Amino acid sequence: MEYERFGLTLMLRPSGELDLVAADQLRQVADDLLARGRIQHLYVNLERVEFLDSSFLGALLGRYRKVAAAGGRMGLIRVPASMRPFLEAAGLFRVLAEYESELQALTAS
Repeated sequence: MEYERFGLTLMLRPSGELDLVAADQLRQVADDLLARGRIQHLYVNLERVEFLDSSFLGALLGRYRKVAAAGGRMGLIRVPASMRPFLEAAGLFRVLAEYESELQALTAS
């Protein structure tokens, strides 16, 4: 999983299939930086993702709670059409903002 920091914003760029292993990577990277006060906002670019399962969804929601508790924002970028029904059914779009590009997400921070 690629990631890049922009000031207090962390941009994650996962690819392929997002399962339990990817969920653990997300938790590890984001929680470490959150705990050290190094990030406030978290965005996940899904454009190179082929599949995601409920463990990754749970990791996203867990990070959302931490980011929101710290007064930050979290969002999803370039959500593939094939994943939209799953994410809508899980209620993710009720709590996470959606962006068309990384630039759009970064300017919202």
